Amino acid sequence: ILTTIQTKIYNPSYDKNLYALNVIISCLQIDFMLHSSLHCKVPNGAIDITSVLIFLNALTDAPHFLMEFIQGSPTSMVVILDLLPRKDLALHPEYLHKYYEHTCLDKQREKIEELPQTRPYRSPSLFVRSACSPTAVSVTIDCGQGGEGTLEEIVCGHLASAVKEVLQIWLHSCARDTSEMEEAEREIMIKRDQAVRLKSIEVDLTANLPRMFGPDVSGHIIAEIRKAFGVQLQEA
Repeated sequence: ILTTIQTKIYNPSYDKNLYALNVIISCLQIDFMLHSSLHCKVPNGAIDITSVLIFLNALTDAPHFLMEFIQGSPTSMVVILDLLPRKDLALHPEYLHKYYEHTCLDKQREKIEELPQTRPYRSPSLFVRSACSPTAVSVTIDCGQGGEGTLEEIVCGHLASAVKEVLQIWLHSCARDTSEMEEAEREIMIKRDQAVRLKSIEVDLTANLPRMFGPDVSGHIIAEIRKAFGVQLQEA
């Protein structure tokens, strides 16, 4: 199923949105991109995790792009799709309107949650939940026993359509944007970005990679990603 997702969504030969992203990437306000695909055998089967995380730079306050698929069986998967806000939405209603209301982003969440096979997914991390926007797609898709075909139909149909639409909104409304900010405001945003990067490593990678690949291999991976993110992990 994840191979199908990657073919339908990531491969430039099939996805003009990602192809456009690669072509115009030098014109976008992108600071960091991470695309990872992890496969691990576990006692009761295998786990596949595919993630795309795109951070914008400090020339804009537009949201970051997040997409993650976690598949633990042939008939079910967790989907997280969001534009991560870089400002407190309660304190900045104009930011909420510009990037989330005006773009009708919530319609994509509604389309996915309307499917009878979906139910809300709640991350065990309170930080992860607090970092996401109110329009985030965060669901478990469970098609039940013998539902491999149904899951593939959802992935190639409803899910692929929602991902493409959110990506297109992000490309047109966020990735090429520049923002006028006071220097103090920009510094606060940079600190927020660094905190999100740090926690994304602490919560996700340091919790999951050692169980999947062992401490030695995972330690090297985490160290390299930490360097790329430009953050230092806090000592336990």
